[in-house]
Amino acid sequence: MLKITIMETATDRRWIVQGRLVGPWVNELRTTWKRAHRSQDKRACIIDLNDVTSIDKSGERLLRAMSKKGAQLMARGLYVKHVVEQLKTGGVNSTSFSADRTARAEEQ
Repeated sequence: MLKITIMETATDRRWIVQGRLVGPWVNELRTTWKRAHRSQDKRACIIDLNDVTSIDKSGERLLRAMSKKGAQLMARGLYVKHVVEQLKTGGVNSTSFSADRTARAEEQ
């Protein structure tokens, strides 16, 4: 499941994404992104991924495309932060870097 909350201020539009960015939920975020970007809005676009628990390859592709269009990707958890850094550097995401191991690492 995925929850998307959009918060708008005078200076930015922030998408708070929570849950799993996988399968059909990727299309939900893509649709929300496209609908919001139809306007010629010059505000900063921030994608808050702090509460995302997993991302599949289609989610990675969408985040990469959003980043290339100017979105700022924010993440603090080890797993999602790793994925975001790989997207920014153009590296290949390690699929063996599982959310289960990440959750255990963050608990320590």
